Amino acid sequence: MIVPAPQPNVQNLQQEAIALFKEISFLMDNAASALSTDSSSDKYKDFQQEVLSVSHNVEKLELMMAIVAPMKAGKSTIINAIAGQEILPSRNAAMTTLPTQIIFNSDLTQPTLTLSPEIISVYQQTLQALQTKIQTLGMQRIQDKIAQYPHLQDLLPKIQDPTSLQLQEITSGREEIIQVLMSLNDIVRLCNTIDPSTDPLGKLTEVPCIQVPMGRSRRLSPADTANNKPDLLGNLVIVDTPGPNEAGENLKLATVVAEQLKQSSMVLIVLDFTQLKTEAAEQVKRDVQRVIDLRGKDNLYILVNKVDQRREGDMTSEQLRQFIAAEFGIGNDDTNQVFEVSARRAFSAAHFTHELEQHPELTLSEIPAARVLAQEVFGIDWEEELAEVTSEEIRKKAQKLWNKSGFEPFLEKAVKALMERAAPKCLKSALNLGRSRLVQLRDEVKLRSSAICQDAEKLQLELYALEADLHRLELCRSRLKDVDSIKSQLHQNLHELLQVLKKEATVNLEIFFAKEEYQRADLIKKMDMRARELFLTNIGDFELFPKWVSSRLKSQVEFKTSGLFEFESPEVAEEFVDQAVTYVKQRADSLLSSVRDRTSQEIEQARQSLLDLLEQETKPIIEGACQRLNEAFNLDLSLPTMQWESFETMGFVRPPVKRQSRFVDRGNVEVLRNQRQWWHWLWIVPVEVKVQIRRPRVIEDYYTVSLNTLIAKVNQSIEGSIDNINLEIEKFLDKDFQQRVDVFFANLDTFLHNYRDNLSQAQIDQKLSLEEKEKLVEELSFLLPEATAQIQTAESYIEYTDQMLSN
Repeated sequence: MIVPAPQPNVQNLQQEAIALFKEISFLMDNAASALSTDSSSDKYKDFQQEVLSVSHNVEKLELMMAIVAPMKAGKSTIINAIAGQEILPSRNAAMTTLPTQIIFNSDLTQPTLTLSPEIISVYQQTLQALQTKIQTLGMQRIQDKIAQYPHLQDLLPKIQDPTSLQLQEITSGREEIIQVLMSLNDIVRLCNTIDPSTDPLGKLTEVPCIQVPMGRSRRLSPADTANNKPDLLGNLVIVDTPGPNEAGENLKLATVVAEQLKQSSMVLIVLDFTQLKTEAAEQVKRDVQRVIDLRGKDNLYILVNKVDQRREGDMTSEQLRQFIAAEFGIGNDDTNQVFEVSARRAFSAAHFTHELEQHPELTLSEIPAARVLAQEVFGIDWEEELAEVTSEEIRKKAQKLWNKSGFEPFLEKAVKALMERAAPKCLKSALNLGRSRLVQLRDEVKLRSSAICQDAEKLQLELYALEADLHRLELCRSRLKDVDSIKSQLHQNLHELLQVLKKEATVNLEIFFAKEEYQRADLIKKMDMRARELFLTNIGDFELFPKWVSSRLKSQVEFKTSGLFEFESPEVAEEFVDQAVTYVKQRADSLLSSVRDRTSQEIEQARQSLLDLLEQETKPIIEGACQRLNEAFNLDLSLPTMQWESFETMGFVRPPVKRQSRFVDRGNVEVLRNQRQWWHWLWIVPVEVKVQIRRPRVIEDYYTVSLNTLIAKVNQSIEGSIDNINLEIEKFLDKDFQQRVDVFFANLDTFLHNYRDNLSQAQIDQKLSLEEKEKLVEELSFLLPEATAQIQTAESYIEYTDQMLSN
């Protein structure tokens, strides 16, 4: 076999690797057939299945691309355009609250939505929480709280009927999927609006998954077909994520969202071309920065939508790149990280093509997508033109519109960037497995071929030596006391880390206010000014009232003493408590997320120390066995990273709303009375005069909330959660950590046992007839050069993937 030189192109390397895996599979099948009379046959059949599995992974390489929009910039339209049909719900109000994966599958004829049991369970829990909240607050108060989301009003009656909002694990059909996704997103938004402390997003680790057929955007152009260019878009996975601002006042980039962004090989931030220099620009800039803080700028791209609305005097493409580089620090002349598209044009073209192919029997007037396309390509005369145009003519118009949308170069560049990012890791993993199985096949064939010709006494001596190696390995495992030392040091490091966290996470009253806001509030409070007037007054460039309180509440609250707030109604007081609890919960969850990352780093360092120790202690035993057998074995030590059993979020006890009463002095009132005055006829004739009389005092109810009560409960919850983390770590170290060490030794046992079994089989081979021996040696001789050549090919490909990963 001639070793092909890898081409400096990741797509070519992918195709070469797939071809190599086919050859390895064929070789393993030959090995299983040649050795069908002994136990090795089943082993090589298993090797063949492993190779076929990794080959499938390489061929169906998942290229994960997350799309996030800090404002309503046409994100759903972009995804629908890539899919070639309306698969995601879209409306004027903010839509996305829950990340959703869209996987393109060429084997499907209609889209399918899959919801995990976890998603369905959290959904049911959220419905129950909403039902309880509605019963507690009453329908009128709930409607007032969601006044800014009119589309949620129709959802309230359905929540009262549990059977009307049931979910299934599998949903098929475009319309049905849209309805399910709308219900999911609306329930999450409703919950975070009227009961933010429930936080359904914080309980999720999995996301809905839609598999869709290949759309118009995923087909090859004629030029690509002529060049035999492979269709790699069949592996594209798009993650629709809620933007920082799109989510709403009480939603945040929850753990499940953050994980999807981190796992994606590329993140696209969608911006609206028409809004880049408006009053919303500063807010957009802050929202983009939040994604950068979470994800970094590596493989972060800007997708500018609605460029079809560019007019004379607007920014040119070059000016746009310079503007984005200056405003967001993304992209420059050397790196093409800015794409310009018109999602509306792309979707109109792709949707029409999809509908025409799905329903060729329909006339143009019967295809709704044709009307939308006609409006785009024919302008004000679209109705007349649509009535006269032929199917072929409008198909050409759709192709031109698609070309003008900017989607073709965007998809090509995006997939190229994704391939360069994701493919090398997948390829290296698959190639390592293939090489490992080839090495094992080669070494075992060499051993058996050589052993057949050896005398029986020498074979028996080697078997005794391998038995001694296995015994030494067991002794090594029993005396590895340093494992406990590594664990002890890790315990100490993590204990110190958690103690620092407790200190950092402690809440006080100042946490609820910016420092200067709190000091200014305290100063003016001492001056005996009315808090209500204070909170409505902007002083300098900041508003004195804390940012976590909605503007609707600011006119209905008085800050009486440090940490004590006063309200005129229990409804407003309860809403204030909701916002206070949500604020501290999000702060605490953020701190817990941070400490989990820092804890994982400590454990990773300890894990590496353990691997170094195991290698140091066991490698001499393995190398000794290989040396005796004239073998070369590369030991590949590996332990899994720590997996947290759960990502718990903290629950807090709500501070009570206290009802109190007080006498209210209503002041004086002016009345007219008849009195005798000296200045009017010397007291003889009464005269009507104005006099001041004091009004009777009345009893007034008012309601107070103490943040100090909340603070005490928060600190208790934080301490308890940190203690739970500590217990979780100890459980991992005591069980899983040691268990993985045992698995490592078991793998070494297997390695030595394989050598021993091959020598034992060689003893059996020696008892064969001369003709049977010659046939066996011939078959083994055929396998050896093929395995050696394929190992060289795999190693050359691995070397190239290393070069790509280092760039």
